[in-house]
Amino acid sequence: MPLLRLLSVLCLCLSISANAAEIISLRVMSLPNNRHVYYTKLLEESLRAAGYEPRIEFVNTVPQARIWRMVANNQLSLIWGVQTSTRDHDFASVSNQLTNGLIGERILLVRKGHEQDYAHVKTTDDLRRLGKVGGVGEGWFDVEVWQLNALPVYIKSGDWRQMFRMLANGDRGIDYMVRGANEIVDEAASYPDLGIEPNLILAHDRDMHLYLSPEAERYKSIIESALAQADRSGLKNKLIAQYILPDLKVLNLDKRLRLKLNTPPL
Repeated sequence: MPLLRLLSVLCLCLSISANAAEIISLRVMSLPNNRHVYYTKLLEESLRAAGYEPRIEFVNTVPQARIWRMVANNQLSLIWGVQTSTRDHDFASVSNQLTNGLIGERILLVRKGHEQDYAHVKTTDDLRRLGKVGGVGEGWFDVEVWQLNALPVYIKSGDWRQMFRMLANGDRGIDYMVRGANEIVDEAASYPDLGIEPNLILAHDRDMHLYLSPEAERYKSIIESALAQADRSGLKNKLIAQYILPDLKVLNLDKRLRLKLNTPPL
């Protein structure tokens, strides 16, 4: 009887162990205005739906200029960023289009009162001839795109968020900031001296990817599989509808003129 009892206990322990979800611990950054929430929710809910137990630790007030170094040094487990050849070379990339193309719909954030400066722009050539200077952050994919399309561009080193005040002041050589459709509404609301250009979309064909730290690289196939399952199940579309689409309504994307920009090859 004791032996039978021992065998029963062992079988029960093995069963519990077999059914226990694998814990995946990740350190990710939080951003102002909760701009990280969609990406972290997508990661968390996708992993959980795939049978894993995600444990996410948020790191606050991450200096913008240090984000990629923190990933390289394992201080952050991952970061989401627009796919570029350099990032694909330097980091393990999770193959999934995180925003279903929405981040490639670039909208212009301008000084209040200058929203109609671009009303007569119908082509990329028109925008080029207008001579307006776009502000982008150092290392952004937009740097390559704006340069390839010969559009005047100002590249901000260090903390790119300083451009909001530079643009509002109107004396720093920036006429507009290049922003994603899923970012610009919250940003315009946070800076009352800035407004959203109402007529144009400047579009490129890249999306956000997840880039992993050396320590988190072991999760690459797990995360890829979980996100692919989220695409098939509709989970990603549900989260986009919850966290991104409500802001997009005020942008009237379907009524804007869409200018397709030339994109550097990978």
